[in-house]
Amino acid sequence: MPPDATTETDAVFEAAVASLRSFCLPPTPQNYAIWFEFHAGHNDKLHRALTIAMSNRRSIDSFMMAELHDLFFADSVERRAAREAQTTLREAAGRILAAGADAERYGETLSEAAVTIDTDTHGLADMIARLAEETTALSARSAELGQALRQSGDRIADLEKKLAAAHDAALTDALTTLPNRRAFDAMVREQAGLAMNTGETLSLLMLDIDHFKKVNDSWGHAVGDAVLRLVAATLDQHRPQTARVARYGGEEFAMLLPATSLHDAAAHAERLRGALAARRISLRANAETIGSVTISVGAARYEPAEPIGSWIERADAALYRAKREGRNRVVVEHRSSAA
Repeated sequence: MPPDATTETDAVFEAAVASLRSFCLPPTPQNYAIWFEFHAGHNDKLHRALTIAMSNRRSIDSFMMAELHDLFFADSVERRAAREAQTTLREAAGRILAAGADAERYGETLSEAAVTIDTDTHGLADMIARLAEETTALSARSAELGQALRQSGDRIADLEKKLAAAHDAALTDALTTLPNRRAFDAMVREQAGLAMNTGETLSLLMLDIDHFKKVNDSWGHAVGDAVLRLVAATLDQHRPQTARVARYGGEEFAMLLPATSLHDAAAHAERLRGALAARRISLRANAETIGSVTISVGAARYEPAEPIGSWIERADAALYRAKREGRNRVVVEHRSSAA
């Protein structure tokens, strides 16, 4: 490796380690790989995702690192199932091509027989014997092919089920069972497109658990996970029928509210906030009270032709205003007329 390349690699290494320290992330191989790629600039999508997260002051934690690693590095079940399906289809295609070659050879034999019979009646018995042998062999190969293709069909049907399950898993947050960030990105594009076409109002809530780091530090990650599941279940149970809720990352959630005015979206957010704040949480082991869970919420309405990223940033800005103003509250972000 040239000296300048070594120097560059060392610089990227030092930058990656500095980022791990800056965000108090454990120096696992997965976390290091993410930050090394970020500073090396090899993966534009990864670089953009982290840049946006940092510019929006999102929590850069182990949850986000796990999601980014699954998205950009992990050999997912979905990818493995797709490769298996591809292999099965190639095998089936190979058998069909082989059968085609056998049939072609049989046709050539028939053609040769027709010529031979016409020009050489003395070799008729030999040719009939040869045709019988070829017919028997082709019949046996056709039976084998039929069995192999039936088996391939069964494997492909099984793989279709695995692919569907893998696709669902790839779009689901394992801890909360809500749609994950990847699913949310698809949902928000779809709903924004529908709003553009129909003229219906579309609102977005960005919700963040207050003082979540303190929960993890004081009670441990098992309790933190339980709090995340509680908030997720509450959001899902109390959402309007047409609303879509997702875990956006870490302790942050998002809710899309189609055909909902900003006023009604804010009112719904207030009901969610109140429902969570009214609950008291205690440890199952010794009934020790932890207290209540509160959330801060930012609300924004989608403006026709507005870039989706700008809309999410406005909702995020409202969320962080709610944080700055004391947490456990809902803040509405209105797009300025000059925007």
